[in-house]
Amino acid sequence: MKKLLTICLMLVIAQGHAQDIFKETLFSADLVMDNREFISLTDQQAENIKKIHNQNAGAFKSLKWDLDNENERLKKMLSAKRIDQNAVQRQMDLVLSLENQLKIKQLNTLVAIKNELTESQQEELKILRYSPVNDRKLFGTVNKGNEKTVATSKAQGGTGVVSITSGIEGEPVIIVKQGSKEKKFKRSDTIGLDQKSIETVSVIKGSSAWELYGAEGKNGVVVITLKKEADFNFEE
Repeated sequence: MKKLLTICLMLVIAQGHAQDIFKETLFSADLVMDNREFISLTDQQAENIKKIHNQNAGAFKSLKWDLDNENERLKKMLSAKRIDQNAVQRQMDLVLSLENQLKIKQLNTLVAIKNELTESQQEELKILRYSPVNDRKLFGTVNKGNEKTVATSKAQGGTGVVSITSGIEGEPVIIVKQGSKEKKFKRSDTIGLDQKSIETVSVIKGSSAWELYGAEGKNGVVVITLKKEADFNFEE
């Protein structure tokens, strides 16, 4: 009995671990489509992702129904006063088989969706997945050659937490600027700003970045210019 319960517990842990890996590295169709404007998803990409999702959604749902049903049967068998170990083992094998089928179907779907996305879109989604759609505002998108920089915010009272994701390779310098005042941030930093305080978001790269910021600008510079009346602490 103890052995059976231990195996069931390990099964639940393994399932949760696999889902965590999927969540960390892959992107659901819902996540991509909810953020299509933020990541500049093309119409062709959208159609391809819809097709991938539709092709697998029916089979996935059917497997999920079967798995839920067999899990309920296993649960009832384990709650009995006396347990038939052979019957429970057979039931567990069935549950494991359905779970593997479900995971493979899910994995294949998510991998196919990820392969439709550009590297910069994937980087943007890594940030956007943790910011609810209703709490975000796209401050600005700057396209310059193959560069792309997006500033997004998550509301927190009257302040937004601004995240920068950029197609620039390496670690660009993030500059918050207001008149002659400037403050530097890393791309991974969050920046507390009033949501209405941003005037523009721009990208400086190449010799211009070197000229203005020296070696610090070797990977490019993202400049967030604030409105004149904006209140921002440049001292901390």
